[in-house]
Amino acid sequence: MFLRKKIIKGHEYWYLVENKWIDGKSRQRVVRYLGSRGNFDMGAVVREIEKDKLAKKEKKHKTQAKS
Repeated sequence: MFLRKKIIKGHEYWYLVENKWIDGKSRQRVVRYLGSRGNFDMGAVVREIEKDKLAKKEKKHKTQAKS
């Protein structure tokens, strides 16, 4: 995951984005809109990343348990 800054009509907007490979192509998905001009809680960003990592780990574990 990474942070993306977009400038629209002179204003900054920040997004938390993740990459995924689908059918051999990289696809990007906005996980969360964070706010404008960097006025966002970095703790919330870290929690979102950790939550995503945990969900992926649980999904992998469930898939392996079915096999």
